[in-house]
Amino acid sequence: MFTLPEPAAAAARAAGVEIAEVVHRTDKTLCAAGSRDGRRVVIKLLLDPEPFWIAKWQHEIRVYRLFRHTPPPVRTPELLFTDDERLMVLSWLDGTPLDSERYPQRTLTPAEIDAVLAGIATFTHWHPPAGALDVMFDYSDRFRRYHAAGYLSDADAAALEQLLNTLVAAAEPNHGDLLASNILMDKQGEIALLDWEFTGLFLPGFDLALSHTLFGAATSEIRRRIDDTVTAAGTERPFLINLAAVLTRELRIHHELPEGPQRAARLNTIEAAWAQARERIHRLARRSP
Repeated sequence: MFTLPEPAAAAARAAGVEIAEVVHRTDKTLCAAGSRDGRRVVIKLLLDPEPFWIAKWQHEIRVYRLFRHTPPPVRTPELLFTDDERLMVLSWLDGTPLDSERYPQRTLTPAEIDAVLAGIATFTHWHPPAGALDVMFDYSDRFRRYHAAGYLSDADAAALEQLLNTLVAAAEPNHGDLLASNILMDKQGEIALLDWEFTGLFLPGFDLALSHTLFGAATSEIRRRIDDTVTAAGTERPFLINLAAVLTRELRIHHELPEGPQRAARLNTIEAAWAQARERIHRLARRSP
């Protein structure tokens, strides 16, 4: 039996949880498999005391409670218990994570591509009550900050602001953090989505932009499918705005990592994707009224 440090152990005991094994641990959270009332469960413990992560933790709890009242059209764990402070007990879902890496090195199979894109499309058509989901960030403010930090040139910032000023697309629900590790696939090829800390309202195509970036690095087919999807839907403008938001964030994240082979390889990948995205953004801005 795995032994937790206090006060996490006290929270688990109060919830009647028995922890069998740690599934995943970071500086931020610990995820473990266990049982409660004879039922197999997943236990999530918040380890990081930073206000940002506390706020994201509280946000995820609110999203799970929203799912209870307005179920989404995708498989997701059920929140069985929370102490509203550091512990969540979630129902166990069968399946295997799509990958453990932020940038999967293997090529996704056609069935995996189909499942991921279908899951994204399905979730964006979910209709929670008005006001139930937050707008996750201010795009103009994000681009101003990244411009000031040097991740956007003057021309990039101007092109993106022009696209934003001519945009009429309404915000839609997106998962917001659709990493491969947050996608479970079962033996029937059905997916379930995990970890809802960043879920909310975005311009159309945020999850597509993230998948284009993270999965597309090794799977060119998913990039082609996503590009075809946004062209057919007439949502290239918000998609490219999201792609700029995703890629510049990836640049910032990786520039802040310690130097090493993985950092260098990923930066090469991200910079190449950003060069292609910049060309598309500037071309579209030139065509815009």
